[in-house]
Amino acid sequence: MDIDHQEARAIATELQRWHDEARSLVDDAADKSRLSPTGIESLKTRLTTLKHEIKEAAKHETLSRTRTAKTELEQFFFAPAVRSTSANFRLRTDTSPKSELWARGLNEVEFELSYALDGLQRFVAEHT
Repeated sequence: MDIDHQEARAIATELQRWHDEARSLVDDAADKSRLSPTGIESLKTRLTTLKHEIKEAAKHETLSRTRTAKTELEQFFFAPAVRSTSANFRLRTDTSPKSELWARGLNEVEFELSYALDGLQRFVAEHT
């Protein structure tokens, strides 16, 4: 398989962006004593956005978010990553950042994305 390095970078960038946002949501909710009602709502809004983006990506399984034919990289790396992450994104958007479920649910998302990123990076490294 010939690798389109630009597309591989685009896939990695998207997966990494979601991973970083999940990590940021955990970190921003870590000090529960400093969470104001406004801060809680802001975190819930960010969670909703993240979950929506991943679910939308899983519907189309392409970087373009359209029902076009998938490239090989999308077929073997992006599509499985977004399907798996979407399926395992069980954290409800109305969960309080003060809840233990918040960090646990977002850690599952991080794990799925890390696994997918690692697989893509290994594949690119082996075929370069």
